[in-house]
Amino acid sequence: MTDQLTRADSIPRLNGSPVLQDQVHSAEVEAPVMFVSDSGKSLGRTASTKFEPNTSSRFLFWIAREEEDLDRGKLEIGNIVAAVADDASDVTFGTVVEMRSYSDVDSFIADYLSHDFGNANLQVPTDIAEIVVVTCDVMRNLSNTARPVGRSRVYFPSSLGIQFAYGLVDRSGESIFTGAAIPIGIFENGDGTTAAVSIDEDFVIGPEGAHVNVSGISGLASKTSAIQFAVKSILTHTSKKIGVVFFNVKSRDLLYIDEPNPQALEDQWSVRVYKELGIPVEPFTQARYFAPRDPEKPGSTQSHRTKEIEPFSWDLPMIADDIPQLFNPLDWDDKLEGAWLRVRDEIDNTPLSSYGQMWKWIKRLINEASAANNQWPQGSHIQTWRKLNSRLERFPKSYQGLIETRGKGQDIPWNELAGESLFVVDMEMLGDRGKRLVFGRAVRKLSDMMEQEGADLDAVVIFVDELNKFAPSGNLRTPLKSRLVDITARGRSIGLVLFGAEQFSSSVENEIIENSSTFLYGRTESNELRAPGYASLSSEVKAKLTMLTQGRLLARFAKFPQPIFLRFPYPPCLPGDKYGEAPDG
Repeated sequence: MTDQLTRADSIPRLNGSPVLQDQVHSAEVEAPVMFVSDSGKSLGRTASTKFEPNTSSRFLFWIAREEEDLDRGKLEIGNIVAAVADDASDVTFGTVVEMRSYSDVDSFIADYLSHDFGNANLQVPTDIAEIVVVTCDVMRNLSNTARPVGRSRVYFPSSLGIQFAYGLVDRSGESIFTGAAIPIGIFENGDGTTAAVSIDEDFVIGPEGAHVNVSGISGLASKTSAIQFAVKSILTHTSKKIGVVFFNVKSRDLLYIDEPNPQALEDQWSVRVYKELGIPVEPFTQARYFAPRDPEKPGSTQSHRTKEIEPFSWDLPMIADDIPQLFNPLDWDDKLEGAWLRVRDEIDNTPLSSYGQMWKWIKRLINEASAANNQWPQGSHIQTWRKLNSRLERFPKSYQGLIETRGKGQDIPWNELAGESLFVVDMEMLGDRGKRLVFGRAVRKLSDMMEQEGADLDAVVIFVDELNKFAPSGNLRTPLKSRLVDITARGRSIGLVLFGAEQFSSSVENEIIENSSTFLYGRTESNELRAPGYASLSSEVKAKLTMLTQGRLLARFAKFPQPIFLRFPYPPCLPGDKYGEAPDG
C-alpha cells in the first residue's frame, strides 16, 4: 500500500493535480492516479444508451478492441474496475456482474451461411464487428455521491483502489474500521493485482454487529477450512479477549486441530499469504478436547480421537434445567409442564439429588395415588404423571453417556475458557437428540457466563456445522432454536458470537441468517440459488457460484458495498480425516 502512495509522487501534475498518462482533458481537480493499475491501459469506455442507461447503482462499458493489445480474457465476473471521469473529477468503482457479446450478424442462420453452409473451419474473409459490453454494480466513488457515471475511461484498479472500493480504507490508505482489521482471504483481480480482504472486528465479534454464516456443498465448499482460517486470523489480530468453542459434529473434522497441516506448510501460495497477512502457520496447540463418557467402557469417551480427551456427563442437579428440551415438542404441553414444575420444586429443595431418586419419587407418587384412587396427585392428573415418568425413564438410554443416574457428573469446565483458548466438544458419535442436548446446554451455560458481571472474556465464538439441525427453517419453535435466534439478535451485546455452517442457508431459520453480519458462500447448487436469499445476485454471479473450486468463496459483509469473490489458504491445522496418514498421503 505504501508503494501505491509513493508511485503517485512521481506522476506528472497539472496545476498541482496528478494527471493520468492518457488523459486528454485538463482540469484543476485531483485525478487519483494511485487508485488505478500501473499499466495505465484502459480496458474500455463507459457508455449510456437510450435503452440501457447508466444509473447511480450500475454502469456499463465496452471493452477496447484486441488490436490495442488488451487481453479481454483477463476480465471476468467478480472482477473490480475503476471508471475514471474524462475530466478527472471522479473515480467510480464497480464489480463486474454481467458480460455480453454483441455482433452485427443478423441471425445464426446468416452466420451459418457465411461459413460456406456450416464449415466451422472456414475463416470468413470479411471482419465481423463484435464487441463485449460489461455491466458493473457500483461499489463506491471518490466524490461520495449517488449519481450516474458519465463519460469515463475504465481501468483495472490498484491494490489501494480495490481496498478503497470495498470500504476497507480511506483515500490515504488508512483503515476506516472501528475495530481491528481481520483478514479472511485474498482478492485476485483480472490483471493479477491482489488485495487483502478484511472484515471489521467490531462487526464480527461485536458490539456493532456479529455472527458469521458459511454455506456450500458438503466436501466441495471448504466450509470448515474457511472457519478455521478465519478463527486463526481473529485470534492473531484481535484486540479483545476471545475464547473459542468448536463443536465436532461430523467424522473427525475438528479432532486434530492441534496438529500442523503439511499442505499449508508446503503450498507456496498459502505460505506467502500467511506471511503477507501476518498470521502464523501454526495449529491450535492449546486446544482442549471433551467428549461424552462411554457407559460401556469406564474411563473412556464416545470419540474417535485417539489422543488425550476429557470426558463429561451430567447428574440431576446439572441437567435439571435442560430436561424440558429433552421432550418431543409435540409431547410438551401445559399439563406436562405443570407436573414437571412440581418435580423441579423437589429438586430445588434438595430431597432429590440424583436422577435415580427422581424416578423413585415419581413412581411412589403414582403408586400411592393409584392405591388411594386419587386421580389428581400433586395437582396434576395421574395419566400426566405416568406420561412424564415413561419419558424420564427413557432419557438415560436415549442420551446414553450424558445422563448419570446415580453417581456424580463431570461437566465441561466453561469457567476455564480464557482469552485465546479453544475448546473442542466432540458430539459426532451421539444421535441427533444427544447433539441437540450437548449443543443447547453449552449455549445456555456460555450465555449465562457471559451475562454475569465481571466476565473475564470480551467474547466467546461458537462454531457448529450442520446448523440446520439445531435451528431448521419453518414455523416449529424448539427451546434450542429460540435460544439461537435470541443469541443472534442480542449476542453481540453480551459477547456471544455464533459461527454457523450448513449446506444450504435456506434450510436455517431465516432470523438467524438475517442477524449475521458476514456470509461466506462456497460452491452452491443451482436449486439452492433459486431461494429468496440469493435474489440480489446476478444470474452470472450465481453461475460462477456453481463452479467455485475449493478454497474460493463469495463473501458478503455488513460494510461491503457489494459481495466479493476471494481465495483463502489451506487451514493451519490438520483436517481430521488426514490424521495418521503416511507423509506422502
